[in-house]
Amino acid sequence: MPQQYTYPSAAFPGNPRIRLDVPDDWEPLIVPGVQIAVAQPRVEGRFRANVVVTVQRFAPGFGIAQAEAGLAQRKAELPELEELGTGQIEVGGRTWVASEYGYTQPGRPTVVQAARYAVIPRGESAVDVIELVGSCGADSADAEIEQLRAIQDSVAIEID
Repeated sequence: MPQQYTYPSAAFPGNPRIRLDVPDDWEPLIVPGVQIAVAQPRVEGRFRANVVVTVQRFAPGFGIAQAEAGLAQRKAELPELEELGTGQIEVGGRTWVASEYGYTQPGRPTVVQAARYAVIPRGESAVDVIELVGSCGADSADAEIEQLRAIQDSVAIEID
């Protein structure tokens, strides 16, 4: 007799529900493989500040150290990286690995990113890693980075 599995179930938990508070004029974006993407209104000739949320599933045992290693690897691949700061922070009762940095791709403006990663155990069957990345242009970072941080700080995660 064949076995049956369903989604969501104890073996395959559903995705967490995630909420962000964003400014009234920001717009939702549909991006493949991304759970939430929101951005400032488009202004011709300016980098459009945005926040993107993804959820990746891993096997049990994946922890904050592996998330930190993944972030370090991702940053190592960025061109002309300038590290602004990395560490752990508490937001919404969860520990997040947080890193802020800038990078420049040839022929493009410098981008400043604020990346955060939380590891969410999902019972005995899985671990979800929530990645929350805010991006803005370096020329407007002084004005926009606080707004990106405020959006990130507003994150609420619900698990069934």
